[in-house]
Amino acid sequence: MRWRSHLGLLPFALLTATPGCSGDDDEKKTPPPSNPCEVPAVFEAGSAEGHADPLGAKAAGQARAGRIRDGASFPQPAHGRQQIQTGDIVLINDKISVVIEDAGISDGYGRYGGEIIAIDKVGDDGRPMGVSRYLETLAGLGTESILPEEVSVLNDGSNGEAAVVRVSGVLSPIPFIKDSLGAILASYGLRAAHDFILEPGAERVRVVLHVVNDREQELNFGVDREGSDELVGFFHASQSQMMTPEFGFQDPDGVVSWVGFDGGPFGFAWRSPRGPMDFALFISGFALFLGPAFVADACSVTTVEHGEFIAGGPHYDGLREAIRRVDEEAPWREVRGKVTDADGLPVAGAWVHAESAGGEYLSRVVADDEGNYLLHAPPTDDVVLIPQLRGYPPHDGTVVPPGESEAVLSFEPHGIIHVVATDAPNGEPLPVRVQVIPASSLPATPRTYGVKDEVGGRLHQDFAVTGEAHLIVPPGQHQVLVTRGYEWELFDMQVTVDAGQTVDVPVALEHSVDTSGVFCADFHMHAWFSADSSDPVDYKVKGAIADGLDIPVSSEHDWVADFQPVIERLGLTSWAFGVASQELTTFKFGHFGILPLEPKPGQLNNGAVDWIDLTPQEVFDSAHKQAEDPLVIVNHPSGSSFSGYFRASSYDRKKGSGSPDLWSDHFEAVEVFNESDFEDNRNESVADWFSLLNHGHKFWATGASDSHEQRTNPSGYPRTCLLFGHDDITALTPKAVRDVMAAGAATVSGGLFMTVAGPGGETPGEMVTTTNGKATFTVTVQAPSWVGADTLETIVNGETISVEPLMPIGNGQPGKRFMTQVEVSRDASRDVNWVVFHAKGDADLAPLRPGRRPFAVSNPVFLR
Repeated sequence: MRWRSHLGLLPFALLTATPGCSGDDDEKKTPPPSNPCEVPAVFEAGSAEGHADPLGAKAAGQARAGRIRDGASFPQPAHGRQQIQTGDIVLINDKISVVIEDAGISDGYGRYGGEIIAIDKVGDDGRPMGVSRYLETLAGLGTESILPEEVSVLNDGSNGEAAVVRVSGVLSPIPFIKDSLGAILASYGLRAAHDFILEPGAERVRVVLHVVNDREQELNFGVDREGSDELVGFFHASQSQMMTPEFGFQDPDGVVSWVGFDGGPFGFAWRSPRGPMDFALFISGFALFLGPAFVADACSVTTVEHGEFIAGGPHYDGLREAIRRVDEEAPWREVRGKVTDADGLPVAGAWVHAESAGGEYLSRVVADDEGNYLLHAPPTDDVVLIPQLRGYPPHDGTVVPPGESEAVLSFEPHGIIHVVATDAPNGEPLPVRVQVIPASSLPATPRTYGVKDEVGGRLHQDFAVTGEAHLIVPPGQHQVLVTRGYEWELFDMQVTVDAGQTVDVPVALEHSVDTSGVFCADFHMHAWFSADSSDPVDYKVKGAIADGLDIPVSSEHDWVADFQPVIERLGLTSWAFGVASQELTTFKFGHFGILPLEPKPGQLNNGAVDWIDLTPQEVFDSAHKQAEDPLVIVNHPSGSSFSGYFRASSYDRKKGSGSPDLWSDHFEAVEVFNESDFEDNRNESVADWFSLLNHGHKFWATGASDSHEQRTNPSGYPRTCLLFGHDDITALTPKAVRDVMAAGAATVSGGLFMTVAGPGGETPGEMVTTTNGKATFTVTVQAPSWVGADTLETIVNGETISVEPLMPIGNGQPGKRFMTQVEVSRDASRDVNWVVFHAKGDADLAPLRPGRRPFAVSNPVFLR
């Protein structure tokens, strides 16, 4: 979880305090009125249906508002999340389409209907084009937004005037805001309404707020004091890039005039007509801004221009030009041209960035398939155009003076590295990760550009699931690193690439770790259906398979998505099996994996288990009642603040329980290792897990990456390796994955692979009958030759009884294999006896995962 706070009014100590620990009396609230005024009890409502033919607006030259009669045939947003349904209302003219959700429970974090759920471009046929990547905006006062009682059409537009949709109700707490920031933000409980207003031919929707102050004193929402209660929060960053005119695509740092979201073909911006906004914080994909605030007079209805959505595209350049049109400013001059390589061939997909002569970031576009671009530049000033595409030599920029409207942007000569990876024994194509690291470091891309470089000095990190990669590089020397996770040998080679040259790099990798009968899973992976991940689903799946993961599990925050259809579409079913699940993400008492679940279109959040207003016990019971009979996994249990259940519930290792109001032991597994090894967790989640085992619980350990960004945190470190007893990955089912995990037949692998066998062949999760209170275990640890493995720790009932060097067997070619026999004694005075084994290496996992250490941990074997 990421936190970035700017304003002093949101101190870090409060932001990271556990929500829910303070009672309601501690929250910042405006007291109820003692003598309510006589003001309107309800707002005037309009037509329930609106215009019968809203999509005829363009042909009629009107703006129209009408109820959607058939959601299934209405063009859906491009993001694949919240869907437009029958009964929602569309505001549409010849340029833009805005859909407002009907009243009722809502997908996402807002919970209430009456919100915009799509801002789309209108095509030549007058219908929305389905290019909207608008997700969710929370606009309200303090902790609250409008809980709709009515969503109606005040004017359907048939009179040629603006079409108007009204959403009226009571300001009610947004659970996400109340649970995370309720201690420092006010609650009011006032009656309020939003009017969404679209003029004919307009590229903006005005949002007008009406507030009923039925109290005998004025209400100041932040005028002339630090900290406005006028909040605007955005959940769009997973599929659109946030930008501001003051800071470009880098994080804002103070006051901004508007905030926009580049969704590629079409985007949008929000601004307040009453003045600039303050950037407040960024948390887990949620960007919060504070509006200019206002005062609601006593005993009156106050009306303000809350904000406006301006829509346009493509990219940042098209959106900025739309804003100029809305402001009735003169358009900037068009600059057209082509991006080419040194041979004059078009470079499709290249960014073209525009800066002023003084270095101010102005705009960007993407070249089309023929390399053509069109952007806008100040009419009377020089503009510097900088083409950019990963692998091409950095460009110094081309100055386009005033009066000129064309510029060809050509890169210097480049070379190509062509990698073909195969399985050494049979020559079959092999999914691999290909990394290219230039010998001479390249300049970092400015943060204002919004284009992320690879980390660790890498130029490329390509997930070549077909086994083949063509990677453009600047001339010079480069390190080529080809890997397939932690069961395979790696390829590491220096190559010199001349200008115009293609260097062929054939690679044959050996599978040097024997994992027969076992498939390894990562139960905790996020893609762009989570608010805090911008990884496209295909990219996430390719990264997992290229790193040798057998069972990638989708675990989006409070949304159910399935990787298996993607694996099938990519033709990779012989390499991986995808499972759908949910990371149930409370902002009060922790995060939980619900494994497995199946997507259920049409249900709340695609079939995700809800948690609002439920206790942990009720949440666990609700999860277990699902048709899939899923497991509950406590994710990052000892994490800080509200993300860790054990911390939030004040888990006491001596008692084996937590606070009575939050503690429940109705879960099955614990994510003991979250992108970390045993030593990182020895005194936290490991100690908690051992405590639970010592109190008689059979809670199984898992290890997972919690990968949000494949670029910096690839999936599969660590992973949970499950003993199925066969090697047919096409025979796997979600139920089979669940059942093996439920039995505890698993080890955690962080670069090392471990198997454990008791005297009768017993494996983790099983019971061993001791002889004279003793049992001998055979522990086998394997690793490829490039991974170090040094010691084996034996832990009985939570206490380390031995740490000994791993004993190698064989000649170490092509991989390493260690086998150790350990005698374990049962403590007859205890009701519960168990043993866990922990292997580790002293060096890190460079060059694949620098900074991460190799380790493996077994689940417990019980002794009687």
